[in-house]
Amino acid sequence: MEIQSSYFSYLFALGIGQSLVLIYALLKSGISKHLSRIYFALLLFIFTLEIFFGFLYQTGSIFDFSYLLRVNTPFVLAIGPLMLLTFSHLLNGDRKFQNSDLWHFLPFLVSLIYFIPLYFQTTAFKIEYLKVMFEDVHQDSLIFGTLRRAQQPIYLILTFLAIRKNERSLKELLKHKFFRVLFALLVLFGVMWTFDVYRIFFDFQLYTGIINTVLMSSVLIYLTLKLVSRETFFEEDIKRKYASSGLTLEGEKDLVKRITALFDKEKIFVDPKLNMSRLAEILEVPASYVSQSINNQLNLNFADYLNQWKVDEAKRLLKIRENHRLTLLYIAHKSGFKSSSAFNSAFRKLESTTPSKFRELHA
Repeated sequence: MEIQSSYFSYLFALGIGQSLVLIYALLKSGISKHLSRIYFALLLFIFTLEIFFGFLYQTGSIFDFSYLLRVNTPFVLAIGPLMLLTFSHLLNGDRKFQNSDLWHFLPFLVSLIYFIPLYFQTTAFKIEYLKVMFEDVHQDSLIFGTLRRAQQPIYLILTFLAIRKNERSLKELLKHKFFRVLFALLVLFGVMWTFDVYRIFFDFQLYTGIINTVLMSSVLIYLTLKLVSRETFFEEDIKRKYASSGLTLEGEKDLVKRITALFDKEKIFVDPKLNMSRLAEILEVPASYVSQSINNQLNLNFADYLNQWKVDEAKRLLKIRENHRLTLLYIAHKSGFKSSSAFNSAFRKLESTTPSKFRELHA
């Protein structure tokens, strides 16, 4: 099948440019402080890669750049995991990276290893490979196309479940600009999967994949226009949330110092009944001030901040040799946790291991 240049090519080229602008804006927004933004930047990079390869296939230029054959294929299998992790970290106060997160990228790694021999093949071999792709359906297209279409709905469901599990409603979450951007990409991901399924049952010709590239380019162009119009959607809307608050930036910093000193010296966090309202009473400030200060200054919600102190206390107790005879439930209670399940869940989330394994490492 012969594919000619068209106006789509210009759209693809524009989409590539827009995504690079977005990645630059993301880097300027303090990406290193937020794992959710790092994952989002990687998503934009993969979208850029997909648009670029869409351009190559649409214009037939892939025959001139045959050494790039299948370079993009493994990365497509990372879109779902990155989408899930971006939402998970954003909705959970940018929790620490966990080793278990790496398992999500196993399909990416397997496909990369699979295609390494192809990357080192001769140009003549790759040209024949491309001819099969254009004139028929290559076996690799069937294998990895099926894998991609099976993987995508799984991550769509997991991501929607992560959103639903969050204590805030979808309506409330959509008030945040960064979340709206991510949600738009999630919907795009779902639409792309729908077109992929359509290809299976109705038209598996290579050119139908252009639809997905057009969609990605259009969305990235739209996001860039919003950026140009000063839509700072890479920032959380926390400040707008507290726009009517009488607490100043200096007031937030001072309150965080007071909370830290109180936790450090008096260890009130070990009280299992301690909550934000009780802490506000002790500090003689409104509970909203406590929430505002921790959110803005530490990029954490109160529950995650409190659990950090409790887990640190548990780690301290677990490292003491004389305490090795004590049960983990006793350690949990001494650290402020009401139950062993809450203790294990918080410990695993923050330390990527269980309390028992942590104790073994420090025996």
